[in-house]
Amino acid sequence: MVTNRMNAYHVMTVALLVTLGVILQLSTTEACSCQPEHAQTAYCDAEYVIVAQVLRKSNRKHNGNNVYKIAIKKEYKMTPRAQKLLKQGKLITPPTDSMCGLQLEVNQLYAIAAQDINVGLCSFVRKYSDLTIVEKRGLAGIYRKGCPCQIKPCYSGTCNVSIGACNWVPWADCESSYGSCVPTRGHLIDGTPAKCHWRRSPMYQKCKANTRE
Repeated sequence: MVTNRMNAYHVMTVALLVTLGVILQLSTTEACSCQPEHAQTAYCDAEYVIVAQVLRKSNRKHNGNNVYKIAIKKEYKMTPRAQKLLKQGKLITPPTDSMCGLQLEVNQLYAIAAQDINVGLCSFVRKYSDLTIVEKRGLAGIYRKGCPCQIKPCYSGTCNVSIGACNWVPWADCESSYGSCVPTRGHLIDGTPAKCHWRRSPMYQKCKANTRE
């Protein structure tokens, strides 16, 4: 009887350890999950917006994280705090993808909109050459006009319209690549725009027209 109980206890313990191992493995491989973010939101929330060239990857780690040396080529937005942080021209990122680490290419230009020098897969770090002309102009200052508005992800396509916001379907290319959300008219007492809409720029309208075809 005692032997049977010990065997049963042993089997349960092994099963528990295996289950725990699977959970830990899943949590490790899937640890990096990010909420979608429009380029305008990244711009408005950032302490700095720059275009930087990656000079090299440092052989030295910073608390186990990779360090990249960068040279700022264009500066679109910069708070005094960010200016101090970027003074040494460094970006710090986790060492692996599962930890949201970035693998940056040497000599490549990147558009970066962030709050400090610690960046990762959830940060707005994009190859400058991959941006559309609208995104490039947006980061250069056009997005600033829409900062009073909010861009709210909408996954059903039939979300309610909120005051001072534009609904955004993350996989909708026109709003993602060619859209900027701007105030329409009037403001509430707290300064919030009464209404916002996607700016009907020529490229945005062309994209919408092609989508309907």
